[in-house]
Amino acid sequence: MPRDPGPADTPVTTRDSPVPNRDPESRPAYWDPTASGRHLLSRPISIDGLLADRARIELAPRIVRRGAAFLDDSYHAVDVAARQLASVFTLEQLVMATVALRVHMRKGREHIQRKKALQAKWTALAHRLMKLRGEERHLALLETRLAEERSNLAEAAGPAPGAAELFALEEAEVRLARQAWKDENKQAWEAWARLEEEETGFLAGSPQLEQAEDLRQPYILLLVAARRNIPRSIAAAMHTLVDALQEPLSRTDQMLLEIAFRRCIRAAAPEDEREVEKWEGDLILAAERDFAAEFSWAVPYLASV
Repeated sequence: MPRDPGPADTPVTTRDSPVPNRDPESRPAYWDPTASGRHLLSRPISIDGLLADRARIELAPRIVRRGAAFLDDSYHAVDVAARQLASVFTLEQLVMATVALRVHMRKGREHIQRKKALQAKWTALAHRLMKLRGEERHLALLETRLAEERSNLAEAAGPAPGAAELFALEEAEVRLARQAWKDENKQAWEAWARLEEEETGFLAGSPQLEQAEDLRQPYILLLVAARRNIPRSIAAAMHTLVDALQEPLSRTDQMLLEIAFRRCIRAAAPEDEREVEKWEGDLILAAERDFAAEFSWAVPYLASV
C-alpha cells in the first residue's frame, strides 16, 4: 500500500527518542528500538479524524514477570489498551479497526496454512528423492555384480547348462528396474521444478505476515492526525493502522487488540440499548460492507459479505 503523506513523513523527536527519526523509506520496518531500549516506538502513523492531534498508545506485554514466575496478564493488557483507544478513536474508527484487524488476521492465518501445506509437499518430495537415491545405489550394486558375473561367464571353459539364459533373464529384470527408476526419478525432479514455481508464486504474493513473537516490552503506538485536503476513508485509515502492526505484534497480541477494540465499541453503546450484541453486530456488518467496497481482495476474509 502506498506510504502515507503528511506528518508521517516528517522527522519526529520525542522524549523517548531524542534523535529524529530517519526517512521511513530507508527503514525496512515501521518501528525501531528507542534510545532507552525499554520499549519500542512505532513510526508516526497518520490517521484521519483522530480525536487528538497527537496520541501515544501503549500496548502492554501479555506475559509479565512477578518475582521468579511468569504470569499471563492479558486482562490488564486489554484494559490498558482499551482505555487509551477509547480516548483517541471515534466509534466509527473503532468498528472499522476491528474489521481491518480481523481481515489481516484471517489473511495471515490463510498464509500460514498455505505455507505449512507447501512445506509438507517439500517434505514428501524429499522423502521420495531419498528413497530413489537408495534404489539407485541398490541398482548400481546389481549392475556391478552382473558385469562381474558376465566377465566370469565369458572366461569359464564350460558354463553350466542354462546359465546364460538365466543370466540374460536377470539382466533384463535389472534393465527394466533401471528404466522404471529413471522414469520415476524424472517425474520426481519435474515435481521439484513445479514446487519451485509454486513457491516462487507463493512468495511473490505473500502478504508478509510472518508470525512475530509476543511483546516483551511495551510497544508505543504513535498516532498523528492527518493533514490533507481530501481525507481518506475510514477503511483506508484503519487498514494503514492495522498493516503497521503486523510486524511488531504476534497473533496473540493482535487478538488482545481486537478484544480491546470491541470493549471500546460496547462501552459506546447507547444507554437505552438492550441488545448490545445485535447493535454491535450491525455496526460491524455495515463496516465490513464498506471495507469490502474499498478493498475487494478482503472479501474472502469477511465473515458476512
